Amino acid sequence: MEKLIALDSSFFLFLNHLPHNTLFDAIGKLFSGIGTAGAVWFLLGIYFILRQEKKDHWFLAPLIIAGTLSWIITEGILKPMVARLRPAVEMGAIVIGSANEGFSFPSGHATIAWAMAVVLSHKEPKWKWVFYILALLISFSRIYLGKHYPFDVTGGGLIGWGIGALSIKISPRLKKILQKSF
Repeated sequence: MEKLIALDSSFFLFLNHLPHNTLFDAIGKLFSGIGTAGAVWFLLGIYFILRQEKKDHWFLAPLIIAGTLSWIITEGILKPMVARLRPAVEMGAIVIGSANEGFSFPSGHATIAWAMAVVLSHKEPKWKWVFYILALLISFSRIYLGKHYPFDVTGGGLIGWGIGALSIKISPRLKKILQKSF
């Protein structure tokens, strides 16, 4: 385990110490900012609903499920359980913006980004590469800005992928249950 943590720290330092300048820092903050609380993903979901002739409002359900599960699993369960300190606390990270409080593993930004990318790709497969590249950029921004280690982002991405797949699977079942109830 110590070797993995050392590898993660070395990889973090390599990525976090890539050239920083005003433009790169602004781009990193942009991607991190639009990924906060899944904002960009919900806006994309609303966009895809509005552009359809036949509005499928139920389309938002898997996004809401994915966002909710991402938050509960990362912030409510895994971060307190793992209790990994953020890189800025443990080592000489280049931190852009304020230093985040709380724990590091898994990255909530990466978790929600990959969960939502999976859900949106299921609904709009023509756009899947846009969604996955956006999730990748949001995830990378967290390392570049000094907020997370690479394993935090990778773990969050894998957890998010699973949450997205689960949200797609349970959404139709939930819809049937709610339709029978009302």
